[in-house]
Amino acid sequence: MQYVVGSVPYVNAKPLVSQFEHLGTKSPVRVIYKLPSQLPDLLDTGEAQAVLVSSFDSLRKLGRRIAAGCVSTFGDAQSVKIFSKVPLEQIKTLALDTSSLTSIHLAQVVLIENYGVKAEVVAMAPDLQTMLGRCDACVIIGDKGMVAQGEGLQVVDVGAEWHKLTDLPFVWAAWIGGSGLTEELAAHLELANDWGQEHLEEVIEETQAQVNWPGDSCRFYLSSIMNYRLTDAHLEGLRLFQRLLLKHEFLKEDNFPKVVRTLASTR
Repeated sequence: MQYVVGSVPYVNAKPLVSQFEHLGTKSPVRVIYKLPSQLPDLLDTGEAQAVLVSSFDSLRKLGRRIAAGCVSTFGDAQSVKIFSKVPLEQIKTLALDTSSLTSIHLAQVVLIENYGVKAEVVAMAPDLQTMLGRCDACVIIGDKGMVAQGEGLQVVDVGAEWHKLTDLPFVWAAWIGGSGLTEELAAHLELANDWGQEHLEEVIEETQAQVNWPGDSCRFYLSSIMNYRLTDAHLEGLRLFQRLLLKHEFLKEDNFPKVVRTLASTR
């Protein structure tokens, strides 16, 4: 059978899905691209058996499964940033780019834990000038977060703030599913992850041609910033994220996804 998975249309997902695109109609997995906030619906409707979705989604619903392969960082994320007109400790209002539930919740967690700030939040489209025209600060993610710039602003990397708080990697997104995320599908996803790392230079060149980022930034981002292995340390970081979400009442229930392990993922 051919499985269907959903993925974010961002640069950071390319190494996880490029093999499927290269295989074309011969691929055992077909990829659908959606914004992070739209991906869970593919699971709920049965249109996809797994989605590369914000890790927050895996923590808010009972019965989720998680497979090896994730989008994670250990320190700077570069693509998730807080831009502020005022010192971080003085933020009262925060505009949120709601295309990623994980990013906006992590930003709020690190503002509370690291700066003692629990701001009033407003959902807005990811436009720096418009967001800061209404609020003290804003969170912008993805490729737009990489390139957004503004004079006289305090800019912090949310991934770096998590590392400062915990000294653990942060899982931004992972392969999440329900009962349809079988060991067979998990194995396909793991093999695609392996292929992406083995052919990383090819993936980087193809991706750079699509996004046209300046200089060598695409290569640096995919080879030095992003990490794609779901290790025990990554799961520990995800569990801590869950505890902090519960502590600050962003989650109400203690749900943690079941890890679908394959021979490949236990190496």
